[in-house]
Amino acid sequence: MIGLARIKVCGITRAADAAFALGFGADYLGVNCWSGSGRFVAPAQRDALLREIPANKRVAVTVNPSVAEATELIAEGFAIVQVHFDPLKKECDPAALSARLGPARLWLAPKLADGAEWPAALIPLASGFVHDAHAKDAFGGTGQKSDWHRFQQLLLKYPQSQWILAGGLGPETIAEARQSGASFFDLNSGVELSPGLKSVEKLSNVSDVLLKISQS
Repeated sequence: MIGLARIKVCGITRAADAAFALGFGADYLGVNCWSGSGRFVAPAQRDALLREIPANKRVAVTVNPSVAEATELIAEGFAIVQVHFDPLKKECDPAALSARLGPARLWLAPKLADGAEWPAALIPLASGFVHDAHAKDAFGGTGQKSDWHRFQQLLLKYPQSQWILAGGLGPETIAEARQSGASFFDLNSGVELSPGLKSVEKLSNVSDVLLKISQS
């Protein structure tokens, strides 16, 4: 934790970035396992990277995985599979993933337009839900601010669930994001120098802001 906030740093591609993110207090590190991402880490390189991350902090970030693909990621050593998908396209079966992996190993990140209603049927299927910014041609990592009003509504409607706020979070936005009621943040492009290359300075600044908030 950083202050009173839980943190996932996503898009980790280098052992050095994993080390300093953990040093700042990251609760989870996300490794992109989807080949369509600019932060993709190929299977041949993931083994060495995972050795630098504690087993319970490893999150495999992927898009529309089959049950077999998700199961293989757990076998690789990931603790959690974070699944991005478009509920309208039926290219992913969250219920089947939940049945195979169990909710404790599954985080869901449905791709929803701003203002769209969150699919209530997803709530029993996973232990975490990533609320990210909507982009027509992307699955997260856009650097755009997400729909914080909907996030606040979800916190109130499903307080028993773990809600993770993503989308454009960095030193300049994290204080305002904390005011939305969020206590679990997914950091990615807002703490980068370029896709997949994290910034010690930006993460340090985020840490400073969160620590000040916790002490106020």
